Amino acid sequence: MVARKLMDEHYNESHAPVNCTLCKEIVTREIWDLHKSEQCPQRIVACEYCEFELPAVELHEHQDVCGNRTEFCQTCKKYVRLREWIGHEIQCHANANANANANASAQTSSARIIPEREVRPPPPVRPPRPMHGAQHKRLLFTIAVTGIAVMIGSILFQREESF
Repeated sequence: MVARKLMDEHYNESHAPVNCTLCKEIVTREIWDLHKSEQCPQRIVACEYCEFELPAVELHEHQDVCGNRTEFCQTCKKYVRLREWIGHEIQCHANANANANANASAQTSSARIIPEREVRPPPPVRPPRPMHGAQHKRLLFTIAVTGIAVMIGSILFQREESF
């Protein structure tokens, strides 16, 4: 009787399958620690750009549109946050076009001196990701939804303070 109880305890502590409460998968006890720390798609992880915590299965999609993620601007050779990209692109490209037009009229192509900032390669932080049409639309949608949420939140917050 005692031996059976010890065997049952050993089995339950060391070998019995475990039901993951997050993803509902049944996992062997031997890989349970690995599952809950690295393999469970529903484990909570933080975005490397904004530290927002969300299930691992949603992380890649979130990071594709995360406003804190940066992209390399080929025009000014700087990394710019996605949430600032549109304004930066308008300002940077407008300035670059004006400068290019002024330089083109002032210099011939054979006598052109390349400024140091154009020669310097970008820092090897992360390769630039091209923005595709769907990604660009998703980014704009995310920005719009975030703006609406902030407006609603500020309205609700103002109402709570006034009471």
